[in-house]
Amino acid sequence: MILHVVGEEDFHPEPERHVEHAAFFIERIRDTDVASIYAFNDESSTKARLERVARNEEDFQTASQFLSREFSRMHIGATREGAFFIFELTTGDENTKIYSLIKYDYREAIEQSDGEDGSLLRRIVQAFIADRKAIQKCCLIRIVNGVAEAAVAARDRAKAAPLIGDYFEAFLDVRRVRSDRDLNHKAVEAVRLTLQEAKQHLPDQDVARGFAIAKEQLRNRPRIDGQALVDAVLAAANNPEAEDVRLDLQRRLARKIKSARLEGLSFPPNATVLRRPALRQIRTTEGVMLRYPDQADGATVRRESLPNGGETITIRTELVTEDRLVSDGTRATA
Repeated sequence: MILHVVGEEDFHPEPERHVEHAAFFIERIRDTDVASIYAFNDESSTKARLERVARNEEDFQTASQFLSREFSRMHIGATREGAFFIFELTTGDENTKIYSLIKYDYREAIEQSDGEDGSLLRRIVQAFIADRKAIQKCCLIRIVNGVAEAAVAARDRAKAAPLIGDYFEAFLDVRRVRSDRDLNHKAVEAVRLTLQEAKQHLPDQDVARGFAIAKEQLRNRPRIDGQALVDAVLAAANNPEAEDVRLDLQRRLARKIKSARLEGLSFPPNATVLRRPALRQIRTTEGVMLRYPDQADGATVRRESLPNGGETITIRTELVTEDRLVSDGTRATA
């Protein structure tokens, strides 16, 4: 690991450090692990330098000092000062390395330790706390056999997730490869597949109706994230009280979220993807008119063709909410 203060006028290169408090920092690095929506540009100098380190063509200290200096140089004036960490992590595969870059807030803290009177307080001016909100910017980069994977897991507190700020994007030299609309499509598909797979938990095993309820839930959320998807699936199942049912739904959904590469992401709902279904209108020769959501066809509304060309239309509802006489504006008045 290496650590530099960034945001000051003068940059002071620091030497590589012995890893201290490894468990604490590993947990912070885990907090930065999100599904990627960014990918390196081919000519990214950050990518190229880390690849050289992974191939032992450049030493970690020299490369990290250069990257930290660049990060500090590009650091805009309105951004808070902080500590910029670079970690090199090994894995179970000797050919794979992971590089973690974290811009961390300084926080003032007070530590209590046992003095002679048992109440000694010591002021810590530059402290790092176990709070995700203390992480300003972060990314994870995986390098296999000396070549960086294109996908970059990145987050930036200064921007509405899942976006990152312009200077962080420029420093990494990455581009966005998954839009909010793409993420919404993936989220909706994850929910649909979960409900199909677990239809035994749905009222009347009605997947179409449950899916409509889940989409309505997502449409009304300010952000879509893992918890929003869980809430949508549980609502589709009429919020079951049985803990084993809730856990089964959540486990199935978690697998779908991982497969859709949505882990750790938060994004705004897309009105087009989550729009209400169009209304279908039917008028019969007997003067009967029906209007219903097109998505309900086959679920709450079932149509069966008759040999003579007619149809039997069956409507299944839990509750009739309106039943009244209305005037027919098309009839001529005397």
